[in-house]
Amino acid sequence: MSSHWWMIRHLSTEEQTMASLSTNKADVEYAVMMTVLNFHSEFMKSGYSQVDVQWSTDLIHVTLTRNGSVPAEARLAQSEEGRALLRQVHEALFTSCQAELMQRIETVMDRKVRTMVTSLDPVSGRSHIAVYLQDVPRPPTYPNVSPPLGRADADYHKD
Repeated sequence: MSSHWWMIRHLSTEEQTMASLSTNKADVEYAVMMTVLNFHSEFMKSGYSQVDVQWSTDLIHVTLTRNGSVPAEARLAQSEEGRALLRQVHEALFTSCQAELMQRIETVMDRKVRTMVTSLDPVSGRSHIAVYLQDVPRPPTYPNVSPPLGRADADYHKD
């Protein structure tokens, strides 16, 4: 994992630059994926075999699948009480450093995060993060000003 840490850390600067230069959905989702992986690698010390990021206007949904289970966690996941405890610990760990991830996502998205929630499926090892973004600020509209060349008036003054 330590050899991958450098590679992931190296991409941290790239992810921020890429998101600020491009509004391409795939590029933004990739930048968010790298941001979340960096965060989990650095703060949660977890490795993941699969990451899925879905971004819509005001919601980012991230699904992470761990590389493997920790034997003690697998044993705890066999009972309902153990699964509840694993969920509680996961949420507490996430909450303790949530402000750091929030700041990183805000940098990548160039938008404020309204709230974030996480959940864990202890049996599968899959965790989910839902990031709710604040509304997109509307560009100012100025009366008696023509839209830029090449843009239809209806597109320029969308509500």
